[in-house]
Amino acid sequence: MSSKTVTIVVVFILAFLTGVNFVVFPALGTAFTDQSLFGLSSSQFGNLFIPQVICIIISCLGAPFLVNKLGPKIVLGSGLVLMIVSTGILWLLQYNMNSHLLFPILMILVACMGLGFGLSITTLNPLAASLFEEGKSSAILLLQFLVGLGTSTSPLMMNLIGDVKNWMYVPGSIFIVVSIACLAFLFLKLEKGAFFELPGHLRIPRKLWIFFAVIVLYGCIEGTFGSFGGIILKNKGLENNKASLGLSLFWGGIALNRLLFGLFAKKNDLSGIFLFSPLLVGVLLFILLIDPNINILLVLMFFIGFFMGSIFPGSIGWGTVEFPTLSVLVSGFLMAANQIGTGVVTNVLGNFSNYTSEILVFLIFCTIIICGILFYLKRNSKIKEAF
Repeated sequence: MSSKTVTIVVVFILAFLTGVNFVVFPALGTAFTDQSLFGLSSSQFGNLFIPQVICIIISCLGAPFLVNKLGPKIVLGSGLVLMIVSTGILWLLQYNMNSHLLFPILMILVACMGLGFGLSITTLNPLAASLFEEGKSSAILLLQFLVGLGTSTSPLMMNLIGDVKNWMYVPGSIFIVVSIACLAFLFLKLEKGAFFELPGHLRIPRKLWIFFAVIVLYGCIEGTFGSFGGIILKNKGLENNKASLGLSLFWGGIALNRLLFGLFAKKNDLSGIFLFSPLLVGVLLFILLIDPNINILLVLMFFIGFFMGSIFPGSIGWGTVEFPTLSVLVSGFLMAANQIGTGVVTNVLGNFSNYTSEILVFLIFCTIIICGILFYLKRNSKIKEAF
């Protein structure tokens, strides 16, 4: 294989493993709240992720400037090391489960994971785009598909180990695999290149701020279904196991859409589908609002996820094509916007989780606004090049 092919393979493997590593803490939720193990209360477990969201936002906003100064290899490598260290120390905690410092240590580890993830994913997006001159948006969509596939793998690993007392095998195995991938990455030759440089006099374009607003609203929708999708389905009449299945179908729909967009956007004009997808999500949310038959709920969850799938990575890809001299800034800026949207809605909805109809009406308005803004951004844009 050529050196470029090797680089592409390693970069996309790292995208998958970044997703796997990132969700190791939420995947171990049952272990953290088990009184015979970590013994965290439900509120402690929820508070555990506040530093993670804050650190992701900080690192996503800071990464473009670090990449501009240090180059992609050092920044991505630093992000990977932070995640590896966090997972490795988590594995070591099996030998010191009774310490009164356990919760503060976990908070620090989650913060390190957030910093590592923000640095890694912000650099991986433009890195993937730089490897495909004629298919930047497709590369980012495929990369985000692999990240999403990775995030579904850690919970699956937790299910495979069976007994919750075997929790340590999850971070242990992830630590080993990601460390090996990181070593392979260290042997790659990555040039800083003009693609990762920022202008001397940086000014964030007004259009990029509008993209930012779109992704904050998108984050509200993703965060609602990611955190409270199961509760919404239970309020609609589904049993616990069916509600969990509905949440899995939602994420599966997102992943499938990103895969299909990534594969077909390069040779087909999918810009129309991209522009109308928020409106289709709004229509599906309206059907969900009017209490459909219970058997239709699971199908709705899949298609809501499916039509949401391309909005976030597609916006990063479109922004990268629109602002080629700001590619790393686009990635970090929009990654931070997504975290702001999901973080805010997750904290706010904790007090309104039983107001299902009101939540769905709010989300429908979000989809209409997103669709309107995307059509506004389409004017005199390079959307045809992105999709």
